[in-house]
Amino acid sequence: MREFILRNKQIFITGLVIGGIFLLIILTSSSRKVRGPILAPSESSTGKEALNNPGVNTGSNYTPKGLWNAPSLPDEQVAEETPEEEPAEKPKEILEITFDDLGFSPSSTNGLKYQTVRWINRTDKSIYLQQMKDFFEEFRKPVEIASGGTLEFELNRTGMWGYKETDSGKMGSIFILLTKPEN
Repeated sequence: MREFILRNKQIFITGLVIGGIFLLIILTSSSRKVRGPILAPSESSTGKEALNNPGVNTGSNYTPKGLWNAPSLPDEQVAEETPEEEPAEKPKEILEITFDDLGFSPSSTNGLKYQTVRWINRTDKSIYLQQMKDFFEEFRKPVEIASGGTLEFELNRTGMWGYKETDSGKMGSIFILLTKPEN
């Protein structure tokens, strides 16, 4: 055992030095006084308090506005709490999205609730559309569009919907709105 320690003396010394440095870091960081983060003053703070009393942390009375730090609710609860209005009439224009060797065109677009989307496959083989996360029941499994074929689907929810072609990995998305945005 003694021979082993003598042979590896350099390694043991290096380990002790590194261990000592880590202990020093831990001891100095735990004994150091840490101040809280300096936050922007809220609307209730004029900022004059800090001028009159230089020892005051200007962010000490900060209160966040809105629910930016609130836990998110599951989609089912959100849908129950915020009923969505139905559009006055269903959109008549069809949203066309083509797929070729370069991918989806347009790759990202806006659509309206109850609008029909038509995907057109302009490749020489079948493609398979798969949604990125569960959004539409009809796309839980990849949906085939034959070479030169089309697929039509009515958007019946609002929100961001992402999809991809499974073989190529090319992606597309539709931001589904309730009403057409005003320009």
